[in-house]
Amino acid sequence: MAIQPPPAQIASQPVAAPPKAGRSGCFGCSLGCGGCLLVLVLIALLIGGGGWYFFVVQASAAITAPASLVVISQPITVDGNPGTPGQSLNPGNTVSTGSGGHGAIDFPDGSYMRLAPGSTVQINSVQLQKNGNLQTIALAQKVGRTFTNVQHLANGASFSVSGHSVTAAVRGTQFEILVRPDHTNRIWVFVGQVKVTGKTSVTMTAGQEMDIDADGKLSSAHASTFDPTDPFPMAQQCSDAVSRGNNQGTSSASYGDPINNGQSAESDYYSPGGKLTVSLCYPGSTMAVTVTDPNGMRYSKQGSPPVTLSISNGPPGLYRALVTAVSVPASGEAYSVGFATDAPCSAGNIDTGSVVRETLSNSQISNALAEAGTSGATIYVSGTSPSSARIVYYSSVGGLPVSWIIDFYAATPDLGAVITQATVHGIDVKTEVISAFGSFGGRSITSIPSGFVVDRVYSCAAANGDNMMVVEGHR
Repeated sequence: MAIQPPPAQIASQPVAAPPKAGRSGCFGCSLGCGGCLLVLVLIALLIGGGGWYFFVVQASAAITAPASLVVISQPITVDGNPGTPGQSLNPGNTVSTGSGGHGAIDFPDGSYMRLAPGSTVQINSVQLQKNGNLQTIALAQKVGRTFTNVQHLANGASFSVSGHSVTAAVRGTQFEILVRPDHTNRIWVFVGQVKVTGKTSVTMTAGQEMDIDADGKLSSAHASTFDPTDPFPMAQQCSDAVSRGNNQGTSSASYGDPINNGQSAESDYYSPGGKLTVSLCYPGSTMAVTVTDPNGMRYSKQGSPPVTLSISNGPPGLYRALVTAVSVPASGEAYSVGFATDAPCSAGNIDTGSVVRETLSNSQISNALAEAGTSGATIYVSGTSPSSARIVYYSSVGGLPVSWIIDFYAATPDLGAVITQATVHGIDVKTEVISAFGSFGGRSITSIPSGFVVDRVYSCAAANGDNMMVVEGHR
């Protein structure tokens, strides 16, 4: 399930500098996704076959990879300095949200962690296997409230979050952790299982919560209860509501701080077109949502949560969901708004000047290579994921075997990419290839400029089995 890092209550899209003029296409060139990918491929061919001298580097079982910072609303700092959208995060970096600050940490496999205001998280390890699968993610939560969505982990992989005197280890799950200033902790499990280790260990299941004291003593797990000002349970509920029957790669769940009677807040979504499903989730008083489509048409609904409405054959463009508190407690209530579309998994680009959707299918890649007269090379989108895409390359041009694997993900506002394998004649040259790509256009391959703000990256399979990578965003 893909739950995209959410907009904040008012500033509902990550703040990003406008794209540089004159750039278009998937990687900031004018050739479109297929053409620009081919440019990267040809660079790899030239590096591998043009007499470039490689230092032999020691093959390793895991590859250190960067995470990416999503800035939803300021203040957010990285190691005490103002954080910027799409900033690379590496082991040792510490992310903190101030009062009113909302953010998220995106990982290359599509997993992510959301940070509520007043939270501090240190990144200890992010590693991928050579095949692109996640190997290890280890985080230390110093204080605050976080929600984590972990993609399915392969055998031997691990994802853990340490609070004070406690560690939560997971395998493909969704959970929330609260670390209080007095060093006590509380953990909620929404989906899957979480192994909690303090002075003792216990495995929690979906629908349970647990308290852990400052010395690591675990209480008994019991049925979850939630504070009405906590937005994370609603975000998970809304994501579930809109994902059913739609393209999971398009799913996005935004959330907002508590609002009081008569107050309104907006959440935005850039849709590639088609049927749009919108869901409003809140603890259970009375709220209303009004959705305005790109043509100015309005759709309104209120009632018991989740409040869900559908817009059939909606045009591509910006959809604005205005949430209004009609009757809520004096302390206010948090809320979430989920969006998803039934956009088909089919090749075809969209660029309205506002909304962008770029596709890169295996058939498109084959055609691009054939038109370029390239033989002896194979490139393909491998597997499917609702929140990332993997491209595999192999060639034996001139009798020299060259191969690489790249994982792509949304490093908003850019397109994130991590090289997990690069070999020439069986020699691991990943370090050198990363360096060469980094000099191409003056930007690191870990954050490829795209000419538009990247909102979502996913991979899917068409009805005919044609796998493809999809990048959706806006200008």
